[in-house]
Amino acid sequence: MNEIKCDVLVVGGGVTGVAAATAAARAGARTLLIEPRPFVGGNGTTGLCLHNYIARDGRQVVWGLAQEIVDRLIAIGGAVGHVPYSGFVSAVTPVDGPLFRVVCTELLAQAGAQVLYGALLVGVHSDDAGHVSGAQVAMKGGVRTVRAHTVVDASGDADVAALAGAPLRVGKNEDGRMQPVSMILQALNVDTRRACEVLGRVPPAMASRADHPEAFPVYFDGAFGRWNDIIEREGVFPNRDRNVFFNTVWPDRLNVNTSAVVDIDGTDPFAMSRATVELTRQCARIGEFMQRHVPGFERASWIPAAIVGVRESRNILGRYEISDDDVLSGRKFDDSIGQICFPVDIHDPDTGQATFHPIGDDGAVDIPYRAMVPQTLCNVLVAGRCISATHFAHGATRNMAPCLVSGEAAGLAAAMAARGNMAVADLDVPALQRALVSAGAWLGDRFAADTQVS
Repeated sequence: MNEIKCDVLVVGGGVTGVAAATAAARAGARTLLIEPRPFVGGNGTTGLCLHNYIARDGRQVVWGLAQEIVDRLIAIGGAVGHVPYSGFVSAVTPVDGPLFRVVCTELLAQAGAQVLYGALLVGVHSDDAGHVSGAQVAMKGGVRTVRAHTVVDASGDADVAALAGAPLRVGKNEDGRMQPVSMILQALNVDTRRACEVLGRVPPAMASRADHPEAFPVYFDGAFGRWNDIIEREGVFPNRDRNVFFNTVWPDRLNVNTSAVVDIDGTDPFAMSRATVELTRQCARIGEFMQRHVPGFERASWIPAAIVGVRESRNILGRYEISDDDVLSGRKFDDSIGQICFPVDIHDPDTGQATFHPIGDDGAVDIPYRAMVPQTLCNVLVAGRCISATHFAHGATRNMAPCLVSGEAAGLAAAMAARGNMAVADLDVPALQRALVSAGAWLGDRFAADTQVS
């Protein structure tokens, strides 16, 4: 009775795990998703923008479950679609965090995936051949073993791969340092137009909604440079000219992305606990600072997000590692399972300041299936921000739209591997590509003719 059996085990219920478990369950696999928090959706539940669906030439390259989530959100007022922007990307996709959580919960339930909340992976059973035969999961009542044919590691930190002894990359190669962690701040009762006028670097992304037909700013980025003297005097930020990113789907609310704590290892529970305290304090200071000094926020109140956002921790060393050059050249792969079009987004490990590097060629780079396959494991697929990529390339692969893309592909591949009783490295990738196209996860002209699953 201590064992739980399924075809596909998905570890982690963030955006990656939601896509993976939904895809696996829709493909007919008995699917169990374990998530330590009491909700699914991860960073999407904070209201963080879903970057990015539209390449710089205006082509939409992210479809499938990622688009279905947006469509469902639009229907209930939780999104305004893909909105053109003249900043560092050509379009943005803002969402409402709590409604994102609602959609993800419904998506999983309707697909038939079993979600086990309050469940934490604490160990794995693996052999010398790289087969993970069981996962030890702590939950109310004790530790139980989950046995699955295929495991999707959607933990964000490559927890399954690490516990199974797979080779990993941690942070930058030269020093192991990682991008800083952050916490989203939601500001309520904001005059978004005034805030945008004083803070926006370029014209904002504007949209309307059924209950507010007049267009309002839904995304803009800027800096707090005009308040540098106050920032230094009050110690609001550790540096001058602080970057800040705003998004919303409401005319009177803004999600504020500007906090940062450096030198935090996202896999260290003590470090993450310290970061939670510091980021909560930062959000309070930032909210008070904006209320006292920034036009548009005079009557605002604020709510810190419930979770810390981790940009980087472990990445697996897969059968292929996405390289710096792959991203800078916009490389395409025969074993592609989808595309990324968000630029390389690096938040400096010293200052927390963001810099962006465009993807080359047509503005989109492929995700090869091999980047999800650990070198030494035979029945584990890794999806989301811990896929195999260099520190630089990870700046593009880690964002939520790519995580939805790799999550859907991993979930479908896991179901196919379980059904065929095969190792993930032996999967028929063209068959996976055809299945993804059939499911609506468009892969471009190279695969457009293969629209049916044989």
